[in-house]
Amino acid sequence: MNKIYLCLAHMSGEEQKYIKDAFDTNWVVPLGPNVNAFEEDLSAFVNRTDGENLLPHKEVVALSAGTAAIHLGLIMLGVERGDEVICQSFTFAASANPIVYQGATPVFVDSEDGTYNMDPVLLEEAIKDRIAKTGRKPKAIIVVYLYGMPAYIDEIMSVAKKYDIPVLEDAAEAFGSTYNCLLYTSPSPRDS
Repeated sequence: MNKIYLCLAHMSGEEQKYIKDAFDTNWVVPLGPNVNAFEEDLSAFVNRTDGENLLPHKEVVALSAGTAAIHLGLIMLGVERGDEVICQSFTFAASANPIVYQGATPVFVDSEDGTYNMDPVLLEEAIKDRIAKTGRKPKAIIVVYLYGMPAYIDEIMSVAKKYDIPVLEDAAEAFGSTYNCLLYTSPSPRDS
């Protein structure tokens, strides 16, 4: 049988220099000049002052994995045993695992078919359902951007703001993507 590799790691060119440098200087884990430079470059990108970024200053910290970042985010949001956290059903299990690490319960919301990310309409239905069934609103919402596609974050944030629920965005797969630009043509779920 022939094997078909869906995701074959390939490193070449400039990457090799940085890998060799990490080994040569013994900065393989957990920090070092490459990690520091990555954090500085990412901070400059997300905090650019070219008039495009109207958001408050963001701090940047590199962690061992996206799962660790979500876990840290949930801790910072005060998620604990007995809480419920909304997350999308169509994603990697590691996106939901930190909810369980905190002793909380994941509440899964399905995706819309424009970006395959969390459906804002179904998000609001889930929030209403949890309030009706438990008398409490979910403690947080985790939105995961899949396949390079940003979620309909304006609509999601509108729902979150309506119920005063914080949103934790996992945008790792959409890093460098744009949102609400002329090239983005997927219909909003509200247009349906």
